[in-house]
Amino acid sequence: LPPLKDRGSLLFTHFGLSGPVILNVSKAITHSDTYKDCHLMLDFVPDLKIEELAKKISDLASTDGKKLLSVALSNLVPRRLAEHLTVHIGLASDRKCVGITREERQKICTALKSCRLEINGTLGYAKAEVTSGGIPLNEVDSKTMESKCTKGLFLAGEIIDLDGPIGGYNFQAAWSTGYLAGKSMAARK
Repeated sequence: LPPLKDRGSLLFTHFGLSGPVILNVSKAITHSDTYKDCHLMLDFVPDLKIEELAKKISDLASTDGKKLLSVALSNLVPRRLAEHLTVHIGLASDRKCVGITREERQKICTALKSCRLEINGTLGYAKAEVTSGGIPLNEVDSKTMESKCTKGLFLAGEIIDLDGPIGGYNFQAAWSTGYLAGKSMAARK
């Protein structure tokens, strides 16, 4: 699969990941029969360059030496995420900021800038927010929404292969194509 990049809100849930950014990139994998080699690379601090992040983490030893590392990192990311990432990279949950080594700093930077998560599936059609696929657009008259293959058949909404990012675009596409199809059918009577 070609890489897909997006930026937005991400939610950690009891069943996995969700949120607009996940819903937007999920389209890239939903047609896959296997999730082999499918993964996400998460950047939890996209506004910081790696060098800036490394400096911030290095400065923690002198400014926040007695604080727990996860507490100090909560200035950059939510505290529960900082706690999880700290343990995930092999540091003790009670690790203080004082004496952060170069290797530890590198592990923290990697966890925050390029956290790799393997994908093992989606929740499927039953939980889908938007569907993709359907009647190809080149088989639909865009001025009337009439099928080019079957005269008198008007198409709208998710029956046609038209989808966009999360945020109301799919609702708008369904409403607009439905309105146009209805108006076109009424004009033919």
